[in-house]
Amino acid sequence: MSELEEYKIMTKKRFSSSVEVLVSSKGFTYIDAITHIVEERGMEYSNVKRLLSDSIKQKLEVEASNLKLITTTTGNKLPL
Repeated sequence: MSELEEYKIMTKKRFSSSVEVLVSSKGFTYIDAITHIVEERGMEYSNVKRLLSDSIKQKLEVEASNLKLITTTTGNKLPL
């Protein structure tokens, strides 16, 4: 397998790791990190769902809820 072929293969573990690295080291939001990886690698957005780990999904949902992009029914939250 050539280096180029290996670069194109994106597993759930690699994707999640790449997202976490961008968030922690470069200060990206989860939404921005996912978008950056998809655009950089020329991936289809329809393939992202299967690559998201449960922890990334949860963090993404919290971020989207805080940005008022989605509404959640998880109960009341204290304003901190």
